[in-house]
Amino acid sequence: MPTPRSDDRLKIIPGLEDTVYEYGKGVNPRVQHVRQELIDTTPTICPERALLITESYRHTEGEPHVLRKAKALREILSKMSIYIEDGQLIVGNQASCSRAAPIFPEYSIEWVIEELDQFADRSGDVFEISEDTKDKLRSIYGFWKGKTHQEEVYANMTEANTMAQKQNVIHRGGISMSGDGHIIPNHEMVLAKGFLGIQNEAREHLNSENITDKQREFYQAVEIAMGAAIGFMQRYADLAQEMARRESDSLRKKELERISSVNRSISEDPARSFYEALQVIYYCHLIMMIETNGHSFSFGRFDQYAYPYYKADMDAGTLTNDEALELTALFFIKMNTLNKVRPWDHTEFGVGYPLYSNLMVGGMRSDGSDGTNALSYIALRAMDLNRLPEPNLSVRYWGGTPRALLEESARLIREGFGMPSLFADETVIPAMMSIGLPLKIARDYASMGCVETAIPGRWGHRATGMTYMNFGKILELVLNNGVDPASGIQLISANGKPGREVDFSSYNEVWETWKKFLKFYTDLAVESDYVCDRSLKKHDADPFGSALVDKSMERGKTLKEGGGEFDFVSQSNIGTSIIGDALAVVKKLVFEDKKVTFKELRKALDENWEGDASQAIRKLALAVPKFGNDIDYVDTIVADVYISYLDLLPGYQNERHGSGPIGCGYTMSTSNISSYVPSGMDVGATPDGRYAGDPLNEGASPCLGADKQGPTAVAKSVSKLPNMRMAGGQLLNMKFSPGTLEGDDNLNKFIAFIEANRLLGNFHMQFNIVDSEELRDARLHPEKHQDLMVRVAGYCALFTSLIPPVQDAIIARTEQSGF
Repeated sequence: MPTPRSDDRLKIIPGLEDTVYEYGKGVNPRVQHVRQELIDTTPTICPERALLITESYRHTEGEPHVLRKAKALREILSKMSIYIEDGQLIVGNQASCSRAAPIFPEYSIEWVIEELDQFADRSGDVFEISEDTKDKLRSIYGFWKGKTHQEEVYANMTEANTMAQKQNVIHRGGISMSGDGHIIPNHEMVLAKGFLGIQNEAREHLNSENITDKQREFYQAVEIAMGAAIGFMQRYADLAQEMARRESDSLRKKELERISSVNRSISEDPARSFYEALQVIYYCHLIMMIETNGHSFSFGRFDQYAYPYYKADMDAGTLTNDEALELTALFFIKMNTLNKVRPWDHTEFGVGYPLYSNLMVGGMRSDGSDGTNALSYIALRAMDLNRLPEPNLSVRYWGGTPRALLEESARLIREGFGMPSLFADETVIPAMMSIGLPLKIARDYASMGCVETAIPGRWGHRATGMTYMNFGKILELVLNNGVDPASGIQLISANGKPGREVDFSSYNEVWETWKKFLKFYTDLAVESDYVCDRSLKKHDADPFGSALVDKSMERGKTLKEGGGEFDFVSQSNIGTSIIGDALAVVKKLVFEDKKVTFKELRKALDENWEGDASQAIRKLALAVPKFGNDIDYVDTIVADVYISYLDLLPGYQNERHGSGPIGCGYTMSTSNISSYVPSGMDVGATPDGRYAGDPLNEGASPCLGADKQGPTAVAKSVSKLPNMRMAGGQLLNMKFSPGTLEGDDNLNKFIAFIEANRLLGNFHMQFNIVDSEELRDARLHPEKHQDLMVRVAGYCALFTSLIPPVQDAIIARTEQSGF
């Protein structure tokens, strides 16, 4: 049973009881300065890492790949440019300047060379690039030709899989051309041991006689990687010391001396203070991003593992809450100095320079008690000062969550920049248990990336984001007997015959064909995952990142080899709601009411609803109930779409099955970032009334504009989905007009709505509190809205950084104006 709530702030927020914090009015001159410096910095392309890894790989030809990666990391960390920003107390850079994106040629290089002259002219995720940088990147192209992860993937992909990609059913995205990312380190372990402690542990394993040659290579690589990290920290200690010698301002001189002392200390010993803990946590994040170019390197339950350091400093009188807030805000801002560049066709699937670095607070502890503490609130307040896309702040809540945490979360949400998102423990924990996790372990979940859920420090790479599956395209193929109208490719048919001609005698026949096609393409998607994972096992060997996750050191394996304690993955499933809406139209108009024939409906779709006859059919289609309005007729069909996919998953294992981790199976997730927009561009008109090329639905949210009965109806529709089987993450996005949350009464109604969402059994909620007119003005006058941040999908981004179709999709979301 949930523990009873208490409204006694003296007990809820030890150390913060006298603090009155007004969201939107917090002021910290140092934080404001550092933040503004960042905002004023233009993203660029940095060639340094690419040149350094090329030089290292030239000298390690023929060596085991994990050792090559470790030696390359040492080369990069010892020779790359380093700097300390003015006013910043957290140090560590990924590239030669802030917001610069390094290049990772070992994963893919072809697209980089092809797009060199396009980076600065993109419609979103723009990167300035100098001619000198272009020349340097072209100079290494020859060395990497034929050696990259992407080339290995495509050399081993089956013809059917390649055809499915040409049909635009499958999109391989990051797993085919970049590192995997998606790690939550065991921060508690790293803070307790330090990088030197992990290095010594690797040395102890090397002294054992009972290890294989493969394990020996791993432990050697870990020893090298940890040594590289230690040397990296010492470089910053030396730099800060040298800067302090030259500094004339006495205050900044003391700050630089403190930076030097902190970095020297953590290079030799475990963290001993809150400041040192933040710096170690950031180094974990930074070095993983330098080692591989994945994303979704996340921070797990920040308020749980960082709290002992905060409390010890508070008890000792060496830290005040104002200092803790400033340090945390600077830590948050520092994450936004990092960047990643993707090929354009993948950028469309996740636009806005996203890194998806989730940081979670609140929620139930493994023993069933509530974990809210002072750092939970400091994190919320630091995000108010930060107001930048990283970290992707999330709050866990349940029946035992203090009212104060919900109030502060709601006040921050009311500020209108999309954070925090909210995860309901009473649904997420059973979802994690649905794949076999014990209760105590499931209670310790955190989000890894957007809304993907994993167990911090115990999970292999990824919870979701394997091969993308375009459900909208699968339905189009169902309606066209397996023939893609755009490419003419047919891999499967409903009736065993070639060509588009197909007719259905009943809705059940349509449904059974949907399940047949879904199974066919899911088989191909899993096959795609296997090919990518086998290549990543070599190209994404990550001794540094793997050593931060439980069992990897014990087993002597990288995560891709099976080093994680648990290993479950999911694909990105795009368009679940629109399939339900479309099937509801087919069921009602064609087979129940018999107002149109299947051939008439398909003709209208072929014509993209143009012409009087097609428009008349579209009018009928729009009148059929739509998901998001609490109407069982269609909500049940949407739930059936989920179940049709979930029922397939027990038959699949991932590539690490049998190699050590528990599970190695598949889960389901609706975390599909901004892919619902470009995926929709590949899908013709659909029976729900949608026009060809329009976006599909985002996450588990209703289709754009389909929800007409208010936010409670949306929450009730979503509650009918199999949320407690969604172990990969379930995403609900909602948009409210700012006036809806104005004043205490409205805020209390909003909190009641959040609570209702939990009681209904929903998984997650996130909000845009923004006026559509402001978004339209920002679309026309981006220079006036540089700070406008919005919730895109499972992540936030500055609105002006988004491509126009994604901006339009956000504007088109239903703007709720009451409860």
